[in-house]
Amino acid sequence: MSSLAQEESRSISENVTWGQRKRFADGKVSMPYGQFLGYRKGADGLPEIVPEEAETVRTIYRLFIQGKTANAIAATLTKQGIPTPGGKEKWQSTTVESILTNERYKGDAVLQKKFTVDFLTKKQKINEGEVPQFYVKNSHPAIVRPDEWNRVQDEMTRRKATGRHHNSLSPFSAKIICGNCGEYYGSKVWHSTSKYRRTIWQCNAKFKGAGKCRTPHLYEYDIKALFLNAVSELMIDREALIEDGRTLRMAFTDFSDIDKEIGEITSEIDVLSGLVQKLVDENSTTTLDQTYYRNRYDIYIERYDKATKQLEALREQRQIKELKGDILSGFLFELGELYELPMVFKESTWDALIDHVTVHTDCRVVFTFKNGTEVTETL
Repeated sequence: MSSLAQEESRSISENVTWGQRKRFADGKVSMPYGQFLGYRKGADGLPEIVPEEAETVRTIYRLFIQGKTANAIAATLTKQGIPTPGGKEKWQSTTVESILTNERYKGDAVLQKKFTVDFLTKKQKINEGEVPQFYVKNSHPAIVRPDEWNRVQDEMTRRKATGRHHNSLSPFSAKIICGNCGEYYGSKVWHSTSKYRRTIWQCNAKFKGAGKCRTPHLYEYDIKALFLNAVSELMIDREALIEDGRTLRMAFTDFSDIDKEIGEITSEIDVLSGLVQKLVDENSTTTLDQTYYRNRYDIYIERYDKATKQLEALREQRQIKELKGDILSGFLFELGELYELPMVFKESTWDALIDHVTVHTDCRVVFTFKNGTEVTETL
């Protein structure tokens, strides 16, 4: 009787799991509203935006783009007395990071981020590719623009890729790299208590290790002046750069081949969905040989999982191309707005145009723009 009860529990679990996967495949989205900042369940049962909470979300994204870290943003929100998604007073950096990386804030949804590993204990784990995930675009109203969300992901990836700590609010933070050791430049204050007070930027590893880093320090006015010079040189070939950039952007935003593959795999998944549903229904209404049922079920599920993984990989490729297109679009827009040489440094122009700056021991300062163009200036 115990064995029969366990097998019945397994059968029910499989049916429920399949039903959930089918809902995910159909793009049906639900949210944990009680722990989700910015949304509530609307009268029609669909997510709707909570204006006050949405403004907090937008503030988090804006502060991150301006250079703040998750820790600094959490401290700011706590100081301002803004409650967390769970209603607590103190914000944690992990909460801020989860908001910054959650695709639902741009109106999309990744489904089946977790799955049940044991049908008896109901224990769940984070989905790391063991079961298929589903990506639903425009499933609900967005709080942040998709290009802004993508910009945050790009900046987060760039910071993590360096493997270095970043904690400044300056637009130059995590942008200037030492050509000697590869470490970031950080800000230091000289003569902090006198009238000669000034802020300099130097390699964070300058005095670490046996050998002193030999790259020069920079004053903020040096960075700004050199940047304006680099942009001036960029402006010489402005029209050609814009034209080449548009061509490159068209390549990034041409999804015809990927969309064709996505359509073919989606059709295959629909067929497999029908076969599995038919088998599950037949097993629940007639007396099927359970060995036959398990074999057929496993074969269909294996094919289904393989197809959904292929679909997930294609969608990820599409998303990466779309992200690159968004970054390039921002660069082209800013460059297109510069009808004359900039006379004053603007953080918005710096942020939109510059990918990173490399300072070398021979006083060369190489500005790498977001379209890949490099311009070398000398201190």
